Amino acid sequence: MTRNANLYEICDQPILEGECLTTPGFNLRFIYRKLAGHPALKYLILEGCRHPAIKLTEISPYQEMMRKAMRASADNWQDPLWIQATFGCLARLLDSIENPPWQQREKAERTDDEQTQAELQNIIDSCLQDILRVWDKDKNDPWFPVAAQVELSGDDHMDGRNLINILQGLGSFEYKNITVLFAFIRCFLMTNPARLRLIRKPYRGISESMSASFSWIWHRIAFSDVNFFEHLLVFLGSDTSRREHYARIVPILENLLRYCVCSSQEWLETPNKHIQHPAITCLPKDPEGRPLCRLSEASWQKKRDLGFGDYIPDTDTTFLTLAMARKWLDFVQREQLTVDKGLLEACESLLAYPWVEIISEYQVGGKYNSNPPTIQITRPLDYTGAVPIWFDKTFRNDDGRITREMLGNEICPGHNMDILDAILVNRKQWSALEGENLAFLQRLLDFHHRAFASGNFRHETAHKYYLPETYVYYLGRMYQTYGTLDDVDKCILDPEEKIEDMRRIAQQYCKDELIGHSLNAFDAALAVSALVLLEYEPRHDGVIAAGLKVLSQAMGEGRGRHLYRAYEWNRMRHPTRILVGSEVSTSLFVLRACSEAMRYLKNEVTITQGGVTDRECGGFEIPLFDSLRTADKPFT
Repeated sequence: MTRNANLYEICDQPILEGECLTTPGFNLRFIYRKLAGHPALKYLILEGCRHPAIKLTEISPYQEMMRKAMRASADNWQDPLWIQATFGCLARLLDSIENPPWQQREKAERTDDEQTQAELQNIIDSCLQDILRVWDKDKNDPWFPVAAQVELSGDDHMDGRNLINILQGLGSFEYKNITVLFAFIRCFLMTNPARLRLIRKPYRGISESMSASFSWIWHRIAFSDVNFFEHLLVFLGSDTSRREHYARIVPILENLLRYCVCSSQEWLETPNKHIQHPAITCLPKDPEGRPLCRLSEASWQKKRDLGFGDYIPDTDTTFLTLAMARKWLDFVQREQLTVDKGLLEACESLLAYPWVEIISEYQVGGKYNSNPPTIQITRPLDYTGAVPIWFDKTFRNDDGRITREMLGNEICPGHNMDILDAILVNRKQWSALEGENLAFLQRLLDFHHRAFASGNFRHETAHKYYLPETYVYYLGRMYQTYGTLDDVDKCILDPEEKIEDMRRIAQQYCKDELIGHSLNAFDAALAVSALVLLEYEPRHDGVIAAGLKVLSQAMGEGRGRHLYRAYEWNRMRHPTRILVGSEVSTSLFVLRACSEAMRYLKNEVTITQGGVTDRECGGFEIPLFDSLRTADKPFT
């Protein structure tokens, strides 16, 4: 009886022994040896994975596919028809995969118990202790580490259609090669449950816990730092008593923001009007070309092997940084702090560019069509009004070829919400509610409204970098910014009250689909933050309390001295599923959630009409209003 084939019986001959005359072919051979040839992966897992649908006598179509990949030129890899014809059999194999139910969720019981002020303060203090302990580990160059974990089982939604679309949309043949290999590995792993259980298990909640710490690739990037900056800034502003932490935390805030605004900045030019402008990259390098993202030499090589050796500044990190630069300037002025003047000047300089005009050149359905999304795996979204993730940047290869869209270009709702929020934060300086800027903003708002009104935001397939719960949390952050607009500006921006409609849909999602079922600590932190930012009422009905209860019960779950586990904060869906997070990341998200909840549950009435509101000051408590609060109900 003919046995079934494994990966090596198909690939070894065409890749390792076959003819190799092209640069893409040499690259494929190299990464095959590095990835599939890794001893632990090969002998402990993959060699024993035999595909039930591929007999040894039936491997010739797959071997021929790999021979063509080995002979492929750079021009072949830019030919959509060649890609479709060459990898059709792999696409069909992916379509036969059935995903197990990874997320383990049960209907949750509603709680009538609300955490006391002391209980919430205990969570906050414990998070802060974890955060500061991590920061203090490196006295010379402190940082908050974030890890990437490669999931060999691949993206759960990597079917044949998505594979072909990704291969056709990427600019880098190195990235295409490793995407093919990961897709093939997925086919063998997913059809061998016993081996699959060795590397991935079902998990509680929505975001996946990161357990393979031995394989984590540690790094520091501006995207993480700018989010951590906001969490700590929100903590400081959540109550006047936090001023006792200024001396300790303000220098950390300056370090985080300086890394984003100064260390991670590079210069670009818009594709149509040729406006020169700065942008924020997640792979900054020093003048000698060495990475500034705290990667070890081994991790840096792993990153290059995965196809991320060259990077492009992204619209998400750039606009998050623009929002935080404005919030830092406002916070320093309001609190009359003595801080680094050079950083303040760098923030002012960064904000001085016509950012709405710059980003409008990239909008789908806008005035230009120079940089459309080349990969369309975030279905079933309507992309009109959205902005792709990557700015325009070309690379010259050693052979003189020019490569565009190195990593492809894609639409994700999450980063588009960050863009909307940053523009509203800086609306006055950028004249965002006037003329063509307003038209851009309303098209972007329409994109988000369609995602919520249609229910498409609920689908994980609609998101590239985030889960739906993160997108809803981002909506909450934007809603708080929207609340700082006066009534006239609200009517100019959103005459049909689409933002309020999105808010109602998101609140119901948080109540029914998040809090209504079992969550882990990271899910609960996002849910609590979203409910508070969206100003959920009635705030004492047990919904917010249920999320806080999860955070309380999960304390101590982390490894070592960490308070919480590392969870899937954000992710990549190709070249394979890559989770990004860390234990300290979870602590920072929980710190923010509990700080915001403590303020929101304590204050029964918020001044929303006339004068300055909490939200007009970025969510910060202001002593003037302490005497105007009514019914400061104690925690029960």
